[in-house]
Amino acid sequence: MSRVFDVSAVTDTLRLSPNGTGEAVFHVINASRAPVRARLSVVPEAGARREWLFIDGDTQRDFPPTGAQRILIRLRVPAGTPPGHFTFHLRVEDCDSPDARFTQGPAVTVEVVSSPPAARAFPMNWAVMAVGTFILLGTVASLLAAGRARQPSPGAPCPDGHCGKGLTCAKQVDGGVCLASRGQPCEAGSQCITGFCEPGVGCTVPLGKDCASPEDCPGALTCADVLGSSVCLLEPGEDCEHDRDCASFFCNAERKCNRDDGRCDSNAECHSPTQCGATKLCQLPEGQPCIRHEACLSGYCSETCQISPESFQCESPCPAYTACVSGSCVPVDGKLLNQNMLLTAPRILKGIRELRIQQGIQP
Repeated sequence: MSRVFDVSAVTDTLRLSPNGTGEAVFHVINASRAPVRARLSVVPEAGARREWLFIDGDTQRDFPPTGAQRILIRLRVPAGTPPGHFTFHLRVEDCDSPDARFTQGPAVTVEVVSSPPAARAFPMNWAVMAVGTFILLGTVASLLAAGRARQPSPGAPCPDGHCGKGLTCAKQVDGGVCLASRGQPCEAGSQCITGFCEPGVGCTVPLGKDCASPEDCPGALTCADVLGSSVCLLEPGEDCEHDRDCASFFCNAERKCNRDDGRCDSNAECHSPTQCGATKLCQLPEGQPCIRHEACLSGYCSETCQISPESFQCESPCPAYTACVSGSCVPVDGKLLNQNMLLTAPRILKGIRELRIQQGIQP
């Protein structure tokens, strides 16, 4: 089998709505240097049925060399399906050679939740009570609606610095304006504090957007160097899902973007295979690829980290946040350490590449 496609899933787990519907997104990249016409198919696995899974759009698509497409799978499970889990994956094959040139995408696990209970008819002798309750609820709803009407909406001015729930008062030259926070519903990027809106999903951040300076990246993003290119990624401390989301290239166990200054107090603050060295820096052990001496625990790089020659060793231990290079203790740029770590992490580099060429996020 010749691998001609790279297939990845945005998430490996999906929880359906109570009415049994949901969506899953895959990203497909033509890994060859030639145009390919591909056939897409959804393959049900344990517990799944083919009639529950639908590809949005054409099942045959043309891919230019190294081209990528976003594939949307719609799920619809019939009412009464017992709660539980099932899995499926996306198969992508070359129409001209389907048996020899194909890729099976990663499996996505889907959770089916209980359907909402059917409404029960109430006895006729409760009719009077029901009417009274209806009137009471109508009054409460009117009061709540009036309260919501007084709350600012996206785009409304906020001279006092306050907005409604889910909104942020963004300071501007002529005062302030209420903008929707990340994850809140939106119709256009102008309504979002992040500057970007994905209809049906909410205000989002343009992860992977090209940038020249931090000013090009809105909200919680910063302009990060990625081995010769610059893209918008999440700042340290922001919520994250994947290492590729973060400017530090490390989404830690708490699902927060790790600090990006290369400093540490323990190995838990370093992305494998880096380790927290004696001078509290995340550095690479022997045998790992490197581009600078400072990136190595040994202080010596010759394509890979190696045992330091005697001439490179320091007479006494170096202070925190420095490295012993050529016999001297030198300060270390933490971002350089992050860049060097990327050489050992092709999965992160691939993920950032996918961010740059996917996502139907429009400003």
